[in-house]
Amino acid sequence: MKKYSCLVFLVTLSLTMAATSAFSEMAKEGSYSGKNYSTGTSKAIPMGEERLHLAIEGSGIYVSDDEDGFLNNASIHFLGTLHAVKGVFEESGFMVFNVPDGDKVYATWKGTGNLGKDAKGTLTYVGGTGKYTGLTGSDEYTRANLPGPSKKEWAAITVHKGNWKLP
Repeated sequence: MKKYSCLVFLVTLSLTMAATSAFSEMAKEGSYSGKNYSTGTSKAIPMGEERLHLAIEGSGIYVSDDEDGFLNNASIHFLGTLHAVKGVFEESGFMVFNVPDGDKVYATWKGTGNLGKDAKGTLTYVGGTGKYTGLTGSDEYTRANLPGPSKKEWAAITVHKGNWKLP
């Protein structure tokens, strides 16, 4: 019985050390690429013939180009604004990535473009919960408009390429 108990203890100790070693070697930074697919609504405030202001709300899913990649299969929710003058716009907002394991990642974005055309901009990570606490990093994005699911909704695909870092 003593031999069996000793063997169980050694196996448990070995597995614990291996798991601790693997956890401590987990990446603390990296680069990534992927796409998010989103739909949403906007509320317009027309400002004469040359100006338009939109309040934007949307949601979707982020898919990494790597199956085990950063934020793969996270759902997203975002709020933002877009202000256009003579068809040229600036946009900004805030988004939350809900990662499949239950953690959250927070980000801001800023972009520019022409109404009806692709938009380009940057996304900046500003923290998160759980293993993403203290997250920093950024990416560059390009967003293309898609036909919306209804007259009151828009749809888009956004291509991302960036980097991230944990403390």
